Amino acid sequence: IFFEFPDWVPQDCESFFASIASKEGFEIDRDVLDVLQEGCSRLIQLKGWANGRDVTKIWSESKSLRAQRVYDHPEVAKKITVDDINTAVNNITQSRIGKLSDCDPNIDPLALLDGLFRMDDIKA
Repeated sequence: IFFEFPDWVPQDCESFFASIASKEGFEIDRDVLDVLQEGCSRLIQLKGWANGRDVTKIWSESKSLRAQRVYDHPEVAKKITVDDINTAVNNITQSRIGKLSDCDPNIDPLALLDGLFRMDDIKA
C-alpha cells in the first residue's frame, strides 16, 4: 500500500503552527505568521520538505531561540517573535541547501533552471 501526502501550502503551515502555539499557551502576532508563511513557501520548494514534521521543526527551533532570548529578560506573555521565526527558518534552510551567507534566502535557488529546456520536471 502506498500513501501519498500532498505538500502543504503556506496557509496549512500557518494553521498547524498556530494550533501548536495555542496549545502551549503562546501568543503569536499576525506579522509572525506572515513571516512563517514566507519562510515555508521557500522551504516547500526544497528537497526533503515534510509538511508537519518541518513545521514542528520550525516550532521547536523558534521555542529554543525564544528561550535563549528571554533567559536574562523574562517575558510576561509567552511570545514568538519575527526574529525567532526568521532565524529558525534560516537555520533549517541552511541545513538543506548549505551556508546562507553566500546567497540571498529570498532568491529561488532553482531559478537558474527556468531558462533551460525541459527543466520543469526536474524542478517539480
